[in-house]
Amino acid sequence: MPELPEVEVIVRGLRKNILGLKITEFEIINKKLRYDTPKEMEYIFKNKTIKHILRIGKYGIILLNGKKHIVFHLGMTGKFRFTKKNTDVHKHDHITIIFNNGIILKYNDVRKFGYFFIISNPINLYKFKNLGIEPFYLDSYSSYLWESLKKKNKDIKSLLLDQGFIAGIGNIYASEILFDSKIYPFKISKKINKNSFTKLLSSIEIILKKAISYGGTTIKDYQNISGELGYFQNNFKVYGREGLTCYKCKNLIIKVKNKGRSTFYCKICQK
Repeated sequence: MPELPEVEVIVRGLRKNILGLKITEFEIINKKLRYDTPKEMEYIFKNKTIKHILRIGKYGIILLNGKKHIVFHLGMTGKFRFTKKNTDVHKHDHITIIFNNGIILKYNDVRKFGYFFIISNPINLYKFKNLGIEPFYLDSYSSYLWESLKKKNKDIKSLLLDQGFIAGIGNIYASEILFDSKIYPFKISKKINKNSFTKLLSSIEIILKKAISYGGTTIKDYQNISGELGYFQNNFKVYGREGLTCYKCKNLIIKVKNKGRSTFYCKICQK
C-alpha cells in the first residue's frame, strides 16, 4: 500500500507535469472504487485550471481555480500514468483526465481500494480532522506528542500506524523507523523514555525523507507518475529481511505476525 513517501512522490510528479494546465475533459470510466467516484466530477472540473497540488497524510489534493477541488487516496494499488492517446486503455483504468496541452492522465487501480472525493472552497479541513500530525512538523508538536504518548497503552508499532497520532506512516516505514530509533516494536508506548521518544521523532523524519529521495518503495505494484519503480526497498534494514543477519549486530532479523501485519525487528538492537 502506498504510504506517505509514495504519495509525496506522486504529488511532486503531478505538480511538475500538470500545474497550470486546464482540464478539458474528466471522464469516469468505472466509478467502482472503494467508494463510488462522484458522477458530478465529470462536469464540475471541466475547464478548471490546476492551481496547486499538495499532500496531507496519505491523501493527495488537487486545487483548482473554482470552488471545488479533487482529493485522492491511492488505496493499495492505485496509480496514475500519462499518455498521449486516449485509446491507450489498460484493464482497471477508472478515470481519464485530458488537459488543454494534449496530455492525458489516467488513474488505474487493480484492487479498487483507492478513491476520489470532492472538497469545497475554502478547503474543508473537516474531511481531515481525524488525521494526526504531519511527520515533517513533529518538532513543533513534540510536547503535545510526548503528553499523548504517555497516555497510550498500545504498543509503539501500533501507535505509529494510528493515522490519528501521526499521519502517513504505514507498516513498512514503521518497522524501519523503529529499527533506526532502536525501539522494540511491541514496547508499550507510555513506557518509552524521553530520550527514546526524541530519537523516534528524528528517525521518523530521517526515514521518510530518505524514502522520498529514493522515489518510494516498490514491493509489488507501486510506480511513480512516469512508470518508474521506487528503490528504497534496497535500503531496508529490517523489513522483509526475516532470517537474514542484522547489518549492525549480525543477529538474525525476526518476523512476527501481529494484528494481521508483519513486523520485522532485531531483538539485540531494539530494546
